[in-house]
Order: sequence, then structure tokens, then C-alpha cells
Amino acid sequence: MVKAAKLTLLLILLAPFLPAQEIIFEHYDTGVDLWVLIPYNSLVFKADVTESRYQLVMELKNTKTKKTLSFDQTFVVPKRDWLQDTAIPVTFSAEISPGNYQADLRLRNLTQGDKIDLRRNFSLEDAYTEIGQPYFLLRKEGVTFQPAVLSPLPIPVDSCILTQKFSLAADSLHIAGISGARVFNSPPGSYTADLTEQTNADSLSGLRLSIYEGNICYDMEPFLYDQWFYYNARYSYKDQIQQLRYIATQNEWKSLRAVPDEKMHEVIDKYWQVHDPSPGTLRNEARESFYKRVITADERFTIHKRLQGWKSDRGRIYIKYGEPDEVHSEVHPLDLHPYIVWIYYNQNLEFIFADTGGFGQYKLRNKDEEY
Repeated sequence: MVKAAKLTLLLILLAPFLPAQEIIFEHYDTGVDLWVLIPYNSLVFKADVTESRYQLVMELKNTKTKKTLSFDQTFVVPKRDWLQDTAIPVTFSAEISPGNYQADLRLRNLTQGDKIDLRRNFSLEDAYTEIGQPYFLLRKEGVTFQPAVLSPLPIPVDSCILTQKFSLAADSLHIAGISGARVFNSPPGSYTADLTEQTNADSLSGLRLSIYEGNICYDMEPFLYDQWFYYNARYSYKDQIQQLRYIATQNEWKSLRAVPDEKMHEVIDKYWQVHDPSPGTLRNEARESFYKRVITADERFTIHKRLQGWKSDRGRIYIKYGEPDEVHSEVHPLDLHPYIVWIYYNQNLEFIFADTGGFGQYKLRNKDEEY
């Protein structure tokens, strides 16, 4: 049996005030590993400097016992074009018991003096993480970073590792798609593979790994930085509820719109559990796809601050149906407003958008086609 395992684990995407950072909690019998992934694009550099020095402070408080743990790490990030669209990982480890926790984070720019604060609540369950994320990490010029793609990479790099933990009793672990494939027999809950040679030879595009447990094979890809991490960092829970309106049924929307603010996060998670196309795995492909569509709609169709792209007619249709199969447009039609036509072959749908105001805000003209 083969299981495609996306290893989202306990993924806490941070609030809008902390630029697109995320925390990943992995729970093992040795304790909890906490990864904070900070997008390089969110870091600030002075015009005349070549690097910035940052400090990340995290406090974890058990909301029942009030026991608090503190973590502190300082790191330097160089100002480099090849770090664009990557993440800077900061890791902590702790022994904490299952329960409800409050996480307070402060990211301080020690070079410029500005700071960002965040408070986030989460729950740690009794169950251990069966399979952790296969972190793909590069190091160059003294900075460790997580790329978004396997190729091209900013080679040469000083080092490249693939590292992962798991609590299941694995018979073997295989790293394939590279020269000199690796096999770890009866791995003791973790491994770290040095892939520096393959990275500098630019031969990682087919990199995959598999964990064998009895007659079950878990196929995975390396955990890379992805734009969908931005989602919870960009949108409030109220916005997320409104976005779900585009794809929810009438009965679902009736329930969603009545949810009080303090329950929104829980209800959103439950919605996606119901709509998980692969409930036997940790991956929810539908949720990922939706996140990416919302972000793409915002980037493509936002024309001013008061009308975000996801709220526009084109944004709504894009979120619901994805990329059109065919696009026609006429910017200067005779005796007509500028218009754009989107065609979806499989659904046999055609949407016509017109710029009736002349300001680039294309409105859907045939709304009956949408429903």
C-alpha cells in the first residue's frame, strides 16, 4: 500500500500582523520541536547595509498551569538577491506536556530597532507526530535557508541537508531521484542526509523519499517553502469565512456566517476536515489549492486598497474555478466598454467581465452563468 503523505502536522500560520511567518510543532517522546519559518521577503534592510541582525524571542505558557518557557535566538541575514522567495528557519526544542498553550513571539530588528509582536493560541495533543516534515535546508555565506524549489538553486552552496524525525517504527527509509540513492535500514526515529554534492551538481530535481512500515509505503517530497504559507498571515479569520462563501454550499454558508469571532478558527479547521480529499493522510490538497487561489487572485486583481483582488468579480471566479482554459480580451472595442472573456471547457462555462467605469475594475456581466 502506498500513501502519499504531505506532512503538515500541527501547522500554525500566524496572524496578519506578523508578515507571513509560520510555526510548526512536531511532538515526539523526546519533546516538542518548534520551527519558526521567517520569509526572507518580509525582512527589512537599510539601503546602505549588507546584512541585518534579528532576534526572535518566544514564550510558551500553559494556559491551565501558567507554566512558562522562554526561548531566545539571534541570527544575522545577509542582503542577497538569491535569498528572495526563501524562508529563514529558527528552531527551538522543549519538553512540554499536552494541553492548551499561548505563544508570544517578538521578532526584533536589532539593526534598525523595529519589532513585531504576536500572540497565538494552540493545543498540543497526546498523540505523537507519526512522520515529521522532511526539511530541505541549504547553507551559504553563513545563513541557513529553506528554498521554494529544488532547481535552480543558488549554487555553489556550503552545505545541503535533508533532515526528518518520525515516531512510527520504520523498517527503512529511501532517498531517491538523485545520484547515489540512500537507504537507511531500521532508522531510529530520525535521519540527516548530506546532499551537498548532489546540490552543487544541480541534480536534485527528482528528489523524493519513501518510508516503509511493514507493507505500507509513505511517499513524500522534500518540505520546501511555499506561497500558501502566506494565507493566515495575510487574512483575518473574518476574511477567511467570507472567502469560504465562494465554495460553500448554502447550508454550510448559513452555519459559517453565524459563527462568533472566538470560534472562527475552529470552524474553519472543521470545514476543511470535512472537505479533505485524502482524510487518511496529513495532507489536505483542497485547502492548499484554495489558499493558493486566494493569494493569486489578490496579487492579480487588486487595483486599489479598498478593493482587494479576492473580493473582485474576477477574483471570485478565479477562486471558484481556477485558471481559465481560454482568455479573450478587447481593450478598445468599438462602441463598447473594454471586456475580458474567460472560458472553462470542462465546466462548459463562459464569463464576461467589462470595465464599465474605465478604471480597470472589471465586473461580471453574465452572473447567471456563475450559479
